[in-house]
Amino acid sequence: MSYNEVGDLRFFSTLVDSGSLTAAARSLGTSPAAVSRRLARIEARLGSMLVIRNTRHFGLSETGRLYYERGLAIVADIDHLEEEISSSTRAPKGTLAIGAPVELGRRQIAPFIAAFSARHPGLNINLALASEGVYDVSDSLDVVLRLGLPDTPGAVVTRLASTMRVLCASPDYIRRRSLPGHPRELVRHDCLCLRRNKTMALLNRWAIGNDTETEVVTVEPRLSTTNAEIIHDWALSGQGIAYKLLCDVYQDLEEGKLVRIFPDLQGEKIDLYAVLPSRQHTRASIRAFMNELRPYIRTAGFMVQG
Repeated sequence: MSYNEVGDLRFFSTLVDSGSLTAAARSLGTSPAAVSRRLARIEARLGSMLVIRNTRHFGLSETGRLYYERGLAIVADIDHLEEEISSSTRAPKGTLAIGAPVELGRRQIAPFIAAFSARHPGLNINLALASEGVYDVSDSLDVVLRLGLPDTPGAVVTRLASTMRVLCASPDYIRRRSLPGHPRELVRHDCLCLRRNKTMALLNRWAIGNDTETEVVTVEPRLSTTNAEIIHDWALSGQGIAYKLLCDVYQDLEEGKLVRIFPDLQGEKIDLYAVLPSRQHTRASIRAFMNELRPYIRTAGFMVQG
């Protein structure tokens, strides 16, 4: 395949993704007439009409759809090959946009990105934080970190690690109220519960157990909120018992600011996923980010897969 033929495939994918000759011309920095002439040359070379176009309609013919779909795969393979050849000697550069849940992003991913940026000064990195389930890769993000399995059609989804929920409280709360002796005794304690955004549904069924038996306790919260960081802050200030992700509180547990209740038991297991746009997952910057994130999260309250 010649250089011009590859260029035609890239041109045609831009044209189709833009949805019109005029929009494609804006994207390519040229005129609609120039776009129309290049399209006509491609159709003449192939001997087939690729685009059905008139004043009211812009759509692909059957051969046009085949050319577009196969062309995307060919261009992706070429990009992949070039990336593999050059990435060993090329430092990551450009812009990298990362999405993450608020508490995980602020407490774990933000410090990692600061250190990662120092190792890769050619990168400009954006970190977007939002409630879990809000962001996906259609939001102009290169990597989205998700707690819980995402449903993102067409994306590359990789399970990175797992964490679990644990029961914890501050030493001050334990001094005042003592430790529960059994999970069922949680109903007599001050509990701090999350609520779902918008619906305000209360997440007050706490599962705690081991490999053979799990107890599910329904607690009545003294305090509740839709924000996981507020639950964390309430627990630190002695307001009650929280059912928190280990990745969010492991450092406070290590420093003694929080005490794990029932340390031989564990709560719900939660997996951490990375979601990547399928056509970008081989970029050197994304690959470097993923490769360096894995050993980091091993020290941050996660159990790494594989």
